[in-house]
Amino acid sequence: MKIEEFNVLYAIHKWKDNRDTKEIAERTGYTEKQTAAILQQLTEKRWLEENVTKLGYQALEEYKVDNAIIMAAGVGLRSLPLSRIIPKGLYVVKGEALIERQIKQLQDSGIKEIIVVVGYLKEKFQYLREKYHVILIENDDYYRYNNISSLYAARDYLKKSYICCSDNYFGENVFEEYVYDSYYACKYTEEYADEYCVTKMDGDYITEIVRGGKCAWYTIGEAFFSEQFSRKFLDYLQKEYEDPDTKKMMMDDFHIKHIQDLKFRLVKYSDDILQEFDTIDDVIAFDADFAKYRDNLLKKSMEDHKKLPNIFEKYDDVERYNSAVTDQHTGRLHLNENTFGPSPKCLDVLKDVKIQDLYEYDMASKDFLIEEISAAFSIPEDEIYIHNGSAELIKSVFSIGLERGDKVLTSNPGWNYYESLAKEKFCEVFYYNVRKDDYTYYMDIEDLLKKAEKYHPKIIVITNPHNPTGCKIDGKTVEIIVKENPESLILLDEAYWGFSETNIDVRRVVETYSNIIISRTFSKYYGLANMRVGYGFCNAKVKHIFGLDLPLFRENTISRKMAVAAVHDKEYYERMNKELNQVKTWFIESLNQMEHVRAFQSDSNFVAVRIENTDMQKLREYLKERGILIRLFTDKEELVARIAVADRNIMEETIRVIKEYVGDI
Repeated sequence: MKIEEFNVLYAIHKWKDNRDTKEIAERTGYTEKQTAAILQQLTEKRWLEENVTKLGYQALEEYKVDNAIIMAAGVGLRSLPLSRIIPKGLYVVKGEALIERQIKQLQDSGIKEIIVVVGYLKEKFQYLREKYHVILIENDDYYRYNNISSLYAARDYLKKSYICCSDNYFGENVFEEYVYDSYYACKYTEEYADEYCVTKMDGDYITEIVRGGKCAWYTIGEAFFSEQFSRKFLDYLQKEYEDPDTKKMMMDDFHIKHIQDLKFRLVKYSDDILQEFDTIDDVIAFDADFAKYRDNLLKKSMEDHKKLPNIFEKYDDVERYNSAVTDQHTGRLHLNENTFGPSPKCLDVLKDVKIQDLYEYDMASKDFLIEEISAAFSIPEDEIYIHNGSAELIKSVFSIGLERGDKVLTSNPGWNYYESLAKEKFCEVFYYNVRKDDYTYYMDIEDLLKKAEKYHPKIIVITNPHNPTGCKIDGKTVEIIVKENPESLILLDEAYWGFSETNIDVRRVVETYSNIIISRTFSKYYGLANMRVGYGFCNAKVKHIFGLDLPLFRENTISRKMAVAAVHDKEYYERMNKELNQVKTWFIESLNQMEHVRAFQSDSNFVAVRIENTDMQKLREYLKERGILIRLFTDKEELVARIAVADRNIMEETIRVIKEYVGDI
């Protein structure tokens, strides 16, 4: 049967034997003239009279779908901690469990044999047997192999089969009782996506797929295996499955390996038809009520945790601070990364990596990175310490410096990480104000000193430049705070050091006072966030105390060598910083030309942006849908955006989208 004959014959069957030529043409996409000719052919073959004939149904039988296989064995690591409680396929989205919605759509389309492959939390799926009469198959290898192992577990059922994922949401029923040939559903992306992107076609058939791409259709959602496709697929799978590399493959990778012999048609979907949820944020963006559903499940789980040994009981109400997750690599303006990147000399380090750099502990008498920092900043080595990132360094300071019941003074607004660490130690948290005038935020030092005098905090946190507002205080003010609070430890978090001029005499401060510790990082200014190197300064007399919580072994040699390369390349970072600040100045000025928009001056690599009469949550989602990620913070019950500075093109696009949104409200 030709495809056009199939499409018209199936349309008549599906829409209750409607023989209206115009309506059939609209449903199939053919012209009325083409449709009339096809109807004539079907009639001549006696497949069609007033209705589809018995011979017509015999002809269609070759294309009748046998079953659907739903893969539901995965762990869902990107949806933790919720996926630890319930599998993604059972998430209730817009009032329905994802897998139940899919099962009902399949059954409504006449597909009665449905196989669900389970693994992780398999007991949660057992009710589907009685409720929907599905067949459950266990994939015992779910925890060590990829989803090709789920298809292998269901291999005896591969015929004319839909292959589905349990965590897809279909806005409309895409499943059909009869399908002409094998296909893979695809969606289109303009921006770069780390997906399986179609790069070559032969007519309607896919001939090349590569991982990662933009301006491309990428595979997502269900696939359909024809009987011939299933036979070929199974033949390859059974011959190759014992190879450990095969077991670790995604179905997509296995298909790519044999793409010349396993031909899929490309079927195009829009967002209205199909949604795939990688993270909890993706679900909430689609269904705002899911946040409440998630919170209720987590709350119940916490109550269940009370059955744990008493040693853990004190942590029942403690929540870990989590940074914003994302799988995209462009438009990342929410993590304050230095998207201008590190010096190319950092990458050159990899050319000289030796095998012993991988298997040897660095047990040398001196740390070469401390030596370089000492030379670069004219600070004695015994006043310098290294950690795997400044966030971990700060955690060590809190771990050593705090006991249950102690008080911590930090800023409002501010980085919530400090509060989270304090609560992990069961300490009280108090706040001093960060205020704003027309175009500038500033730390209210008078308020800080008053609160310090009132609460006698064990630790006072100062972020300089301040996160999330970008304001800064001078060295004299820091010294006043240190001098007036001799019983408090002053944690001066300088994660954003380098993006503006500094006037703090670090060496004199740490040599004069033993109650200040300064933390810095190679993540921001030096652009080495993923290398995880933090450093800082404190009085030599107390360094050994903070060293009690530093890592037993030094941070990895390769990361530290990259940090050294960065310190050496001053010329690159001066150019980088100049370009960044030029873009930042232009960005702030451009935003401030817009009505109701206020961009604040910043001494860091991000900008705080306030927009009047605007739902900032919706603006964030609007930007996200267009590939731009930003962060929001609360300032006196008002939401303010924090937007990192990237290259001019990205910032121009950010302004364009903001203007587009503000103009639409």
